[in-house]
Amino acid sequence: MKIIGLTGGIASGKNFIAEIFAQNGAAIFDADAEVHGLIDLDKSTIAEIKKHFPESFVDKKIERKILGKIVFSDEKKLKILEKIIHPRVRKIYQKFLSNAKKQRAKFVVLNIPLLLESKAYKCDYIVAIIPSKKIQKERFLAREKQKHPTATVAELTTKFEQIRKKQLSNLHRKKYADFVIKNDGLKTHAAAVVKKILESILHQ
Repeated sequence: MKIIGLTGGIASGKNFIAEIFAQNGAAIFDADAEVHGLIDLDKSTIAEIKKHFPESFVDKKIERKILGKIVFSDEKKLKILEKIIHPRVRKIYQKFLSNAKKQRAKFVVLNIPLLLESKAYKCDYIVAIIPSKKIQKERFLAREKQKHPTATVAELTTKFEQIRKKQLSNLHRKKYADFVIKNDGLKTHAAAVVKKILESILHQ
């Protein structure tokens, strides 16, 4: 079983590419989905977050938007949240990996936002998803405008640039990648590249 890690910056289309891998038979580990599940449903996680971030606890649940605002601008608070979340996600991942092996999956794809940064997940291959900055920005603005209808384009553009500055550069991602997908949103192109990647891995 081969473990393939996806790396890409904000609005690079990791979920889009992960879905194409899934359509080709890969088992997908979606870290963001697991984090949301922990924050929304796991009692011990909710209790721990409430203890450290009481202002994020509204109507008997953690409001992820409030929590995000708290940790986005405070590195120390972000580290506290990571210490709560990361070990729990790792446990879920180990169960996922065990199940994938039992089911004799040929490929496992890790859709983890900070895959390269964390260095916590061992991969056989790294796939870097690299859109043009123009497409990346357009995707980000469209997505954020849906979440925050009252936000101005200038405000969202500033947020986009702040996030990009905190992330690894595309040049850095390419340096560590075994394969690169230039993802500007064309599904037929992305699907063809994913098939070539999987065929290449099978023949190695």
